[in-house]
Amino acid sequence: MISNLLKMNWFSGSIPDAIQRSKQQKRLFIVYIYGQNDMTTAMDKVWNDEEVIKICNEAGCVAIKMAANSNDCGNFSQIYPVMVVPSTYFIGVNGAPIEITAGHKEKTDFVLVLKNVLKIHNETLNQSMPSAGQTNTSSQPSASTQPSTLTQPNTPSPEKPPLDERVQKAKEKMEQKKAEREMTEKEKQKQEEAERRKLGKDLQKLKEFQKEREMKETVEQMRKDRAEEKRQRDKIKEQIARDREERAARFKKETEKQQQAQEEKNQAKLTAQQKQSSENEARRRETARIQVRLPDGTSLSNSFPSSDTLQCVHSVVTQHVGSDVTLSMVYPKRTFTTEDLSQTLLSLNLAPSSVLIAVPRISSVISTPGGAGGGVLTWLFAPFLFLWNMISVFLFGGGAASQPQSDDMPPTTDDSQPARRRDRPQTAYQRRPMNRGDGNVRRLTDMRDDDDENATWNGNSTQQM
Repeated sequence: MISNLLKMNWFSGSIPDAIQRSKQQKRLFIVYIYGQNDMTTAMDKVWNDEEVIKICNEAGCVAIKMAANSNDCGNFSQIYPVMVVPSTYFIGVNGAPIEITAGHKEKTDFVLVLKNVLKIHNETLNQSMPSAGQTNTSSQPSASTQPSTLTQPNTPSPEKPPLDERVQKAKEKMEQKKAEREMTEKEKQKQEEAERRKLGKDLQKLKEFQKEREMKETVEQMRKDRAEEKRQRDKIKEQIARDREERAARFKKETEKQQQAQEEKNQAKLTAQQKQSSENEARRRETARIQVRLPDGTSLSNSFPSSDTLQCVHSVVTQHVGSDVTLSMVYPKRTFTTEDLSQTLLSLNLAPSSVLIAVPRISSVISTPGGAGGGVLTWLFAPFLFLWNMISVFLFGGGAASQPQSDDMPPTTDDSQPARRRDRPQTAYQRRPMNRGDGNVRRLTDMRDDDDENATWNGNSTQQM
């Protein structure tokens, strides 16, 4: 019993034998047509499912399977068209198909179809059995009534109905049975009509499915043809691209050789220029041209070796001014301390040229008793002292003219001014001269040194000499 539940009982005989057994035993006839495709493989798994096997074996179905390319399938398709492989045909005892499933069905869907087909098959059998039973029972009352009349001919029967009434009742029963037969025939015809309609719908679905499959095959073939054409075009394009790449590679190789030769030539030229520029820069940085703005508004210019210390410049300025001063730069803003005096001009970035401002040390010149109060007075009187120095220059002449020239700093002559102007870069912006003279009235800027008047400024606010 367990082996039957786990194995499908396929009929091993021929199709006529299977049909004969189905009619004799009044069992559902199942025909399964399989092929060699993926849907058949999936449908075989459904047929081998334990639940499907159990339903078929318990119902006693006569199931047979045949290959789609066999002679039996060819004979079967002459009666029942086979449109799709795999397909399953559920045929009743009257030879009409109850249900046709095309293609692969999932297990749950197939079980529902199988149960529905068995239900319809059983209902058809139940409707045909009562009609035969009623015909047998109707003949019995007529036979049983005769002995009663024969055995008791002399017995009085006052309760017996008259003959006309009995005849009338017999006619009514016959009419009732006739009506029942007609009703059964109508139901049967209605069911057969429904089955024919269902079969027609199934055939229509099969035709539509076949048409759709043919269209899909046509579309697939067209797609394959287009893909083949595209592959050929791509192959030709790839060959053209390879030829183009080879030509481009040869051209690129030749161009790279030419560029490499040109780059080597340019590199050699650039190296020579850099070497020459480095030598020129080294020569320029050997000398530091320093211009010092003095407290009285004049300027003092001189050249120093870049290896000299800032102390040399400080000594010259102190000797020229006559008092101790503090040196500072405007850009970048910096005030040199006592420790900076021991450093070289090159290390302080004062070579090849720079501008310094000399600020007198007022605290050492003006001594005021009183501690903090004297510092405040010095700070208050500093602008007046600066103004007094400017007035002195205007009235009595520049301090540079009244003091003797140092041996280390030769006086600046007017002959050097044109050369100094020629040394300035042409792109520098030259300040507009502030010299205005109206009669005997002159501005304070008229008393400045000629070198101060000819100073220029570049784009980053740095004064150039």
